[in-house]
Amino acid sequence: MTYYENHFRQRGLTQYTLDGEINTNQWNASAVRILFLLKENYGYQEYEVIKLQEYAHRWLADNNKTYVKISTLAAAIQIGLQRHSPLSQDELNGISQNRDLLHSTLDKIAVVNIKKHSGESTSDNAEIRIESGLNSSLLKTQITELSPTIIVAGGTVCWHSLIYDIGLYAASDCQKFETVICNGTVLCNSYHPAARKKVQFDIDRLHRAILSAHKVISPK
Repeated sequence: MTYYENHFRQRGLTQYTLDGEINTNQWNASAVRILFLLKENYGYQEYEVIKLQEYAHRWLADNNKTYVKISTLAAAIQIGLQRHSPLSQDELNGISQNRDLLHSTLDKIAVVNIKKHSGESTSDNAEIRIESGLNSSLLKTQITELSPTIIVAGGTVCWHSLIYDIGLYAASDCQKFETVICNGTVLCNSYHPAARKKVQFDIDRLHRAILSAHKVISPK
């Protein structure tokens, strides 16, 4: 029994999401490892174990807003780091339409949900914060083993979980679209990728902030 399974057995839960890296080999081979800390997934209450590695590409192919947005941001960060400069809005628009690039980028990222059992339609932030406490040891183990170089927290409750509950980063608070460097890891406070207003998950602002922070820890 894995630590993951044991954690939920102790909580008395039989339905949960098995999340983390999308493609283990690609993640381990990546020098830049981008982890998205999100709230939960929806609509799988009747399933027992949801394996993210089996569903992520399907969700992207189905134009799931969250997975399109996080893949686009991750691709922009990776390209920007390779060429040592941010991308233009036209280039970002091009990335969002390049399905082959988005799928290949998805294989290089990780997604960790705070609440591991499926929600219904909209998240209750108070419930997510409770789950953050209940799952804090699991989340800490997950993130430690994944060893990301960049973490994007998708929403205020995710940011507070990251810096207050999980216990890995003694980071100071910051505003949306800002970053903190802690233990050599870039932490970014973001809105959720599926935020209803387009300006909230602003890929241009986010990738520029992350690129600027990354220069501090890796100037060459």
